[in-house]
Amino acid sequence: MSQVAKQFNRVQRAFLKVLDNHNRKLVDYEDDVWNFFLNCWHLTDWIKNDTQGVAKATRGKIEVEVKSYPTLVIIGELTSKSKNFEVTSNVTEEDGKEHGEILLTVIDKKGDEFPVKKLSTDAMKNWMAIIKKYRI
Repeated sequence: MSQVAKQFNRVQRAFLKVLDNHNRKLVDYEDDVWNFFLNCWHLTDWIKNDTQGVAKATRGKIEVEVKSYPTLVIIGELTSKSKNFEVTSNVTEEDGKEHGEILLTVIDKKGDEFPVKKLSTDAMKNWMAIIKKYRI
C-alpha cells in the first residue's frame, strides 16, 4: 500500500469521527474535527512527496488541483489558523459532560456559515474526485 493510500485511509478514519457527533464530550469532538482538518489538508503534502507511488506529473499538478476546490481551500486556511475563520459550537463545554448532538460551524470573515459535517463531507467528496481523476 502506498504512503498516499495509508494517509487517505487515515483521513477516512478521522472523517468517520467527525460524523460521530452524538453523545460526545465537546472537547473530544473538537479534537477529532481538528484532526480531520489537519489530515485532510496535509494529504496534499503526502501526494507531492510520494515519489514512488505518484507520477511526477501528478505531483506537480496536485497543489493547483486542490486549490480549485473551495472546500479544501477553507480547510487549508483553517489548518493555518487563518484569522478569517471562526469555529463555533451549539453547546457550552462542561467538564466531563456528554452532549446529545454537537454542531460545529465554521464562520468566515463575511459571516458565511459552513456546518462542519457538511464541510467535511464535501472535502471527502473532493478528495475522492481528485484521487479518481489522477488515479492515485
